[in-house]
Amino acid sequence: MELSPALPIEKLSTSGAPSTPSIRVGIVGCGSRGLTVLERLCALAGDIGRQVEISVFDPQTPGPGLHSVDQPDYLMLNTVASQISMFPDPAALAGLTGRRGPNFYEWCLRYKSAERSVRPNEFLPRRWLGEYLRWTYAEVIRHLPANVTVRHHACVVDNVEHTDMGEFILSTGSAGKHPVDWLLITVGHSQPAPSVENSSDSDVMAPVYPQLHDLTNISSTDAIAIQGLGLSAMDAVATLTVGRGGRFVHGPQGLEYVPSGHEPRLFLYSRKGLPYRTRPDIAAHRVNPPALIFTLSAVAALRADHPEGLDFEAQVLPLIKAEMLAEYFGMFASLKGESPQRIKSEIAHAFLVGDVDRRAGELAARFSAPSLDEAVYNPHFQRPPMENYGAWMRGFIERDIAESIADLDHSPLKAAAEVWRSCREQIRRVVDNGGLKPESHRIFFLEYAPLVNRMVAGPQKERHQELLALSNARLVEWVHCAQVIHNEAADVTFIELGSGDRVKLTQVIKAHVSSNSKADTQPVVIRQLRETGIIHSLDGSGNGIHVDSHGRALPNLWITGPVVEGATYYNHYVPSAGSYSRAFIDADRIAREMLGVHVQAGVVA
Repeated sequence: MELSPALPIEKLSTSGAPSTPSIRVGIVGCGSRGLTVLERLCALAGDIGRQVEISVFDPQTPGPGLHSVDQPDYLMLNTVASQISMFPDPAALAGLTGRRGPNFYEWCLRYKSAERSVRPNEFLPRRWLGEYLRWTYAEVIRHLPANVTVRHHACVVDNVEHTDMGEFILSTGSAGKHPVDWLLITVGHSQPAPSVENSSDSDVMAPVYPQLHDLTNISSTDAIAIQGLGLSAMDAVATLTVGRGGRFVHGPQGLEYVPSGHEPRLFLYSRKGLPYRTRPDIAAHRVNPPALIFTLSAVAALRADHPEGLDFEAQVLPLIKAEMLAEYFGMFASLKGESPQRIKSEIAHAFLVGDVDRRAGELAARFSAPSLDEAVYNPHFQRPPMENYGAWMRGFIERDIAESIADLDHSPLKAAAEVWRSCREQIRRVVDNGGLKPESHRIFFLEYAPLVNRMVAGPQKERHQELLALSNARLVEWVHCAQVIHNEAADVTFIELGSGDRVKLTQVIKAHVSSNSKADTQPVVIRQLRETGIIHSLDGSGNGIHVDSHGRALPNLWITGPVVEGATYYNHYVPSAGSYSRAFIDADRIAREMLGVHVQAGVVA
């Protein structure tokens, strides 16, 4: 059972043996990432013969994190139900023994099927995931080994001290101080509140996250700009449409929107103006094919040959492009009744002999197929037009929805773009721990990481189908960023329409999450650790996480999750089982180091 903060933690000793010190672990923040480490600690601790005391610091119930159980059902996940799991199986742990338990889809069948039907390849309400995470935490607590105690402190850690003895002292205001030997910080997204005046004469730049911004003050007569075209923007649109009582119906002309009369007028734009591709339909339990060219061994060889760091564009991108070409033309071969494996092998051979572009041209002619769209792998290729930008966006969305409907097993373009997702671990091995030269590292996170998000981390196709319906209802309009004009003297922002008319905005909603690599957007506890000298910037600029003053990692401190984006790559996800999972692998490694449990020759020692 979970212990109340008022109850003492009893120290247990092995029968007949001298009392040994307890292993004291602190976990600051317990969303999905903190929960993975807690689960691994509790799963591994039963065999070590020592008392393990785990203190969890989170003002909310552990588990959900940002996936609040109180949010409305129209806010949806963009990962299908069967691809999410908090229970690592041997496949997720690279062959090690995991914990048995239901994945998110199986849990929904058990606990949510009375509310609505659920399918394994369906995008379900985000609130349900919060409930699943909360349930997982309760299950972990319910099955604690006899030598493990867990205490949840429903408060925020406001200070961390590192003593000469190597322990950490966590301060929590009125709740006192808590010494721990091992510390995990996994506090997710955070950013400062906007410092703007909220008056009738000025626009308000309001962030939609880290917690969904209160939009109840917006009226139906307001004109609202939403800065961003990705997942956060879709949440803001949903909140201001179906969240206001509107509804989507299927009519003679397709999907239609029936307004409630409470919706404001919405203008969507982004700084680059580039649209996101939607998530394609996939078969349930589909497994991506193994890479032939951009493999883990190829990455290891590159890093071994270039210990000073890699140039992403010159040395890594060619492998990714070749892998995309293999998937692209392999799909055309499959659609034509030919062997996709043979075509992929031809592309791999052509890459090895430096002839991949010529071979791709031959295959395009053979299959009467267009060349692979360069915008899939080149962030500099696509430039949105200023003239008729709204019509251009609508055309792009319509074509992309058609590709998503064709599904991942029938759209060559989607199959090529999926390489960014299926080879995510290879990209991590390229980027993590100083794998790129400093300038290439900057270019990757400035240009290529956003490209990957636009290609494979976009909204569900249903959200873009709804955007088209909202556009038909004249509630949503896409505008180029050059059409958004701020008058500093008057402190107002306008939209310049193509007709020459101006629309004064009531509010601008910042619908994208700020990077946690910037010092001023990091959580308070991270800033405090830096200010006291416990951690330092990896590159000396104040950005990135983090090593000690000697350039080494502290052996008993871990920082994981979105806050370390930049030092490592792609930390913004909930884990899954069934295949190799970096989140579970990292959690298992952290737990083993804390407990002194090692793996040797495939055997737990």
